[in-house]
Amino acid sequence: MRHLILIGITIAMSGCSSIISDSSQPFTIDTGEVKGATCRLTNGSGEYILGSSPGTVTIDNACDVMQVVCQKEGYKTESVQVDYSHKGSTAGNIILGGGIGYLVDRGTGAACKYPPSIFIVMEKTAGHM
Repeated sequence: MRHLILIGITIAMSGCSSIISDSSQPFTIDTGEVKGATCRLTNGSGEYILGSSPGTVTIDNACDVMQVVCQKEGYKTESVQVDYSHKGSTAGNIILGGGIGYLVDRGTGAACKYPPSIFIVMEKTAGHM
């Protein structure tokens, strides 16, 4: 019986971050005075399209760098890398779960997050100045 209780506690603790917080988040892109740029976001969890900037798209979190590429006719294509950070609940997961929960949540992206927004400066191409 004690073994079953220990197994149950271990399983319950192994998903702390995914229980406490989502593995997705809204992400806003602002291109300043340039309106209507199309932005493609890519990370380890998938690819997402923002059809017209400025705007917000829901992305699945991943514990890796996200690439953001924005394009609009008459402007240079801009590419930005967005770093992730660990959520605060990750430390508790490591302490209480012995790291198993962290590994699970890192794999699903629930242990990590991106900043809520970025600002991308887009420059006109030479022929459109």
